[in-house]
Amino acid sequence: MTHPAPNPAKTAKRDEPELTFFGTPGMDRLAQMLLVMASELHVLRDRVRCLEFMLAEQGQLDITALERFQPSDAQAATLASERDAFVAHLMEVLDGRAKSTSGRFPPLSPEPRS
Repeated sequence: MTHPAPNPAKTAKRDEPELTFFGTPGMDRLAQMLLVMASELHVLRDRVRCLEFMLAEQGQLDITALERFQPSDAQAATLASERDAFVAHLMEVLDGRAKSTSGRFPPLSPEPRS
């Protein structure tokens, strides 16, 4: 997987000191990451809501039925499993197991070296 080149407008020049607001560049990067994730979450929530409006206008979705939806046991198990995997992946940062991956929810422990 190739990654796009960084946007020069958003990348500090190497000879410029890195701005810090929280005492260390690492904390500032973490804060920036959280702000980026929050903005992405907002965009996703906004788009889902727009899809709900569009589907409701087309008669494809009853929003009140969506609000009252209760998953079946199998659906609830799927949702719980996906939530647990997401939370476990998110929490890996706290104990140092996090690593850059391209998978949706990678394994909790590092892959064995061969």
